[in-house]
Amino acid sequence: MSTTVTAAPSATPETDVSADRFCVGTLRYTVAGLIWVFCWLLWGDFCYTVMEQVNWNILPLTLKQMNAPIWALPIVYTTIPGVINLVFNPVISTISDRHRGRWGRRIPFLVFSAPLISASLVAMAFCPEIAAWMHGWLGPIGGWSIVAISVFTLGLLVATFKIFDLFLNTAFWYLFNDVVPSAFMGRFQGLFRGVGCAGAMLFMHFVYPHSITHMRWIYLGAAAVYFFGFTLMCLFVKEGQYPPPVPIASSQKLLRRLVTTIREYAAECLTHRIYWLFFLHSMAWALANAIGCYQTNLNLSLGITLQQWGDLNTGLQFVMIILAPLSGFLVDRSHPVRLVWYMEIVMLLMTPLNFIWMYSGFTAESPHVFPVMIALQAINLPVGLLCSTAGIAMMMRLLPKDRFGQFCSFNAMCGAFMNIAGSMAVGLFMHCMQIQFSDERWGKDYCYRLMPAWQVPFVALGVFTMWLLFREWKRLGGAENYFPPAPLSKQIDP
Repeated sequence: MSTTVTAAPSATPETDVSADRFCVGTLRYTVAGLIWVFCWLLWGDFCYTVMEQVNWNILPLTLKQMNAPIWALPIVYTTIPGVINLVFNPVISTISDRHRGRWGRRIPFLVFSAPLISASLVAMAFCPEIAAWMHGWLGPIGGWSIVAISVFTLGLLVATFKIFDLFLNTAFWYLFNDVVPSAFMGRFQGLFRGVGCAGAMLFMHFVYPHSITHMRWIYLGAAAVYFFGFTLMCLFVKEGQYPPPVPIASSQKLLRRLVTTIREYAAECLTHRIYWLFFLHSMAWALANAIGCYQTNLNLSLGITLQQWGDLNTGLQFVMIILAPLSGFLVDRSHPVRLVWYMEIVMLLMTPLNFIWMYSGFTAESPHVFPVMIALQAINLPVGLLCSTAGIAMMMRLLPKDRFGQFCSFNAMCGAFMNIAGSMAVGLFMHCMQIQFSDERWGKDYCYRLMPAWQVPFVALGVFTMWLLFREWKRLGGAENYFPPAPLSKQIDP
């Protein structure tokens, strides 16, 4: 592999691009070496996408098969993962930032989590049997129904999966910032998005329509693909060398040390106003997206079958594969902060279009439902693609490189807090909509058509916080002269 590890000159993130386009940290690439790394990272993304598609697309169907109450979906889908993210993300991310080993600081976490994630998927494949066993044990004691035990069992398995998945979803994203040169980050993110779309397209076309009839085999297949494929990526991607982390005092008592560490962790992440605004922006969009867990229920209420939804997503993902490299090129040519700001304004203007489903003529038997759904998804596609591609690059430009994992973990923790609050609030919101728009008067599951009533105000809040962030970024130098403000930290005597 044409990659060397040398003592690269230190540079700020913005000037690093012009100083050496093929350098990141102590890694220096040739063209062939950069292509090699791209190929393995993209292969890992394909395996990751297949695994995530299986878990989160099938979960709503599983709960619907269990006849779970309407509020159970956001609890299992969002609240449980949010609590785990809130508690464990900063710990795992900070440990990853500070870890130094023969394999680097990110790869060991990915290798460790791969077999555990696959084992969790295998357990979820046998959720009905596990639930039946638990009902035979707990049912007579507490008088719980099989539905209650099934939902509890699924929530427990989701929690187990999410704990192990968190090692992946922290270290994998941080790895890009450690091994991909800044000058090529936009193009990499475009390719990354394209490969993710290819994985999603294959899943939606060949697998998703059979989710109910072949659910177990789908889980087992995803476990095998992820374990063997992702582990292979870990063996071929090499990290560079990192400077030693700031030492932590060993003389302090454990509790005092923990309090000091937490205080300094928060103080560093909240050093500057631009970081506050970045975190607030993420929190606003977490609230806006909380309602998304009901998309499958909305589709079924409109009479859109799993086959139709799979075919639609297959077409959309195919278009995204074509557009993804272009989006990465645009991110590199423009600036991700500016691009995210423009795209979010467009998203605010488009979100009210979803109120069209409140029109009484759109019934499950209407032939116009599916064409309208295709039109709405086609309108959202290029904007969402550009926004997501630029969003990742924006994070890497705005946050300090030497504490990137720590800042990302704080951002994830803020998002997790909003996911927890939002999932409970959105469950209550949909429960109220279910009562207000009863099946007897408005038709079966009409309440799901009120989803944009939740989205619009929080999308507006997200755009407002992005406007404040954009202004602060311009004040600090903008595209030409912005450097991430240095975190306020103290050197602790060992």
